[in-house]
Amino acid sequence: MKRKLVPDVVKSQELILVPEDTSVLTVSKLMAEKNIGAVLVVNHGALVGIVTERDLNNKVLSREIDPFATEVSEIMTRDPDTLPPDADATEALALMHSKHYRHLPITQGKRAVGIVSVRDLFKLAYEHITEEAAA
Repeated sequence: MKRKLVPDVVKSQELILVPEDTSVLTVSKLMAEKNIGAVLVVNHGALVGIVTERDLNNKVLSREIDPFATEVSEIMTRDPDTLPPDADATEALALMHSKHYRHLPITQGKRAVGIVSVRDLFKLAYEHITEEAAA
């Protein structure tokens, strides 16, 4: 059975979207508060970037850059790869594996509608294996 990203993998999600001029400190606090590993960056509703834990570590902390004075536009990954909501979970897994992504935005047109993580795909794989073992 083909599993679509929405609604089979990403069922319900509080999507965190921030504008490009948001401070890195604010984004870091949001990520900690919401216990998430990535935030999507938008400009007038259109996805323009993604900021991940890896970005915070490699582009800010390790370089001792001031997170209060730095905007996410300076550290985000611009124009990230995306998949549409009806993409199959295996497509997401293949793309994430080949590009070493841990988070992948889901978009309709230019608008972000979700984000899939390796954790989401791991959960799906675990459920599939468990179902097969029970059969």
